[in-house]
Amino acid sequence: MHRIIEQSSTLPLSVPNPLSAIVEWVTAVGIGLLIVYGSVSAWRRYEDASTDEPSAEVTHRSAPSKDVLTNEEQVLRLLDDNAGRMRQTRIVESTGWSKAKVSMLLSEMESDGAIGKLRVGRENIISRPGFEPDATRSALELEA
Repeated sequence: MHRIIEQSSTLPLSVPNPLSAIVEWVTAVGIGLLIVYGSVSAWRRYEDASTDEPSAEVTHRSAPSKDVLTNEEQVLRLLDDNAGRMRQTRIVESTGWSKAKVSMLLSEMESDGAIGKLRVGRENIISRPGFEPDATRSALELEA
């Protein structure tokens, strides 16, 4: 008494959706464009990095110019142009160097005795010897 229902082989089990084919195509194109964009961006970064300033070794080998100053000479000239002392942040601004580079350079110069550093609050006052702020000198030095 059970009837068996046979499915006709001419009717598809699912009807294809034309919209799904478009979505798949757009997704594939989008992924392809992202891959191309990423590759071009990476290539540009690589090219930019390889065409930056020449290394210090190459610069050092070139013929010295009378106008070229060492980093230390540039700092000393800045100090001379600013009455023998200035804030470390102004040295960074004037040279365009990073804070880290200026800090390391000034520490080396201080250990060599070329400059003095005075910590005032959150900043340093950099001075040539003899141009230190009066607050750093002893009372005996001020009387002399």
